[in-house]
Amino acid sequence: MPKIVDHEQRRWELVRAVWAVIRERGVQGASVRAVAREAGWSPSSVQYYFSTQAELLLFALKAISEAAELRLAVPDTPTDPRERALTQLERLLPMDADSRVATEIWVAFLSLVRIDAQARELNSAAHVQVTSLCRELLEGMAGAGQIAPDADLDLETSLLQALFDGIALHAVTVPEHMPQTLVRRLLAHHLDRLRPS
Repeated sequence: MPKIVDHEQRRWELVRAVWAVIRERGVQGASVRAVAREAGWSPSSVQYYFSTQAELLLFALKAISEAAELRLAVPDTPTDPRERALTQLERLLPMDADSRVATEIWVAFLSLVRIDAQARELNSAAHVQVTSLCRELLEGMAGAGQIAPDADLDLETSLLQALFDGIALHAVTVPEHMPQTLVRRLLAHHLDRLRPS
C-alpha cells in the first residue's frame, strides 16, 4: 500500500526549516540546500516544492501571514472591545516563540522588499491587513464608547499601526529594551489615551 503523504504537514515542516535557516544565516543564506539540511530532507525533496531560492523565500513570507491569520482566529477572544484590541495586537507581536520567529523573519525580509517586486507586493498586502485590523479594533472600541467621539479614526489607525510596527521591530532587535511587560504597558497606555475625557 503506498505511503500517504500529508503535504500540508510537510509544507509547515519546510516553513519551520526556512525560518530557522533565515534566523541563523539571513535571507541570502536560505538556499534550497541549506533548508533541506535543516529539515532533514534531500535537496530534491525540497525542490519538489520550490525550484528556486526566490520561490522558497516568498513561501516563507506568505507563511508568516498565514500564521498570523491562524493566531487571530483563536476563538477565545475577549468580547470587551478594548480587551479584544489588546489581545489581538499581542497575538501578532513577538510575545511567544512562534510570533517572535515570525517577526524576526519579517525584519530579515525588509531588505528583500526593497529589491524584489514580489516581496514588496507581499509586504504591502501584509501592511494593508494590519491597517484593516487596527481600524476594525478601533471601530469596535468607538462603537462601545471607549474612544472620544471626536477622534479621527483614520489618524488613530495610522498611529496605532506605527506603534505596533515600532514595538515589533524593537522587540526583536533590542529585546532587552522592549520586554513583554513594556509591550503590554505601551499598548494599554495608547488605547487608554483614546478614552473620552
